[in-house]
Amino acid sequence: MKPRDPSRSLKPSLCFSAIIAILLSSFALLYSTTLLLPPSPSTPSPLSNAACDLFSGQWITFPRPALYDATCPFHRNAWNCYRNGRDGMASINAFSWLPNGCGGSPLPRIDPAAFLSSMRGRRIGFVGDSLNENFLVAFLCALHSADPGARKWKKKGAWRGGYFPRFDVTVAYHRAVLLARYRWQPLDNSSASFRVDGLKGIYRVDVDVPADDWVNVTNFYDVLVFNTGHWWGSDKFPKETPLVFFKDGKPIVPALGMVDGLEVVLKSMISYIKKEVPKRTLKYWRSQSPRHFHGGEWDHNGSCLFTKPLSAGEIDVWTA
Repeated sequence: MKPRDPSRSLKPSLCFSAIIAILLSSFALLYSTTLLLPPSPSTPSPLSNAACDLFSGQWITFPRPALYDATCPFHRNAWNCYRNGRDGMASINAFSWLPNGCGGSPLPRIDPAAFLSSMRGRRIGFVGDSLNENFLVAFLCALHSADPGARKWKKKGAWRGGYFPRFDVTVAYHRAVLLARYRWQPLDNSSASFRVDGLKGIYRVDVDVPADDWVNVTNFYDVLVFNTGHWWGSDKFPKETPLVFFKDGKPIVPALGMVDGLEVVLKSMISYIKKEVPKRTLKYWRSQSPRHFHGGEWDHNGSCLFTKPLSAGEIDVWTA
């Protein structure tokens, strides 16, 4: 891999910001192969319309050929919907985002070769939980169609990733589900203040310390995409093994609940990113998609029965 050229640092242009912003807004990408890239400069783009709101709109069905199939080398086996015979893939792949005020057409799909060419010699890093990981897998598979010689990449502590030699582009994911550092702390004689009936131990969260998984790689990437959210619940950390929040090495008093703890962690991580991550690096926050399992959570016989996008009236029902 060629050394990074500081003179080629990315600038947050409207075009590139639109690419990343729209990519991150598309939670259907977890199951679909729909990505986008703005049209060529010679073609007037409705995305440049002042009334165009990329984050307000609706999901529609707009059939288009899939960008990849079951043979993509970046698939996660259990999540390879094509190979595993997931019903309704044609319908799911037809999910498209129709933004308000953007010309009345779905967002254009990505041109993988054009995207990789525009990112030549650069590195894109995703940091967070499985939503970023699943996004990354679909992203890698889409890009693979433009560079069949792409190979898996797991350097710098990355959980998974890909390198595209034709374009010298690296895209990788670093697993840090809370963003802040957290670790298991069993109860002992020094943990008297945490003793509660039924408590097996605690997960200590240092709200002011970034997770080791990403703290030392921020200089490596030209673009960083952060997320966290679905791990902040009692299904992940029940009362027998709760999160306990620390700052400056000491427990925060009074103790914080889950939601307040999340707020403190986010503020701390944002402060750290502003101070420590190079200014030339483009930084994005990816919002959460709603849970959409029917009949139970993902690990309790839940399933995704939908073959068409949820309507506005259905969203409150399924995410309540």
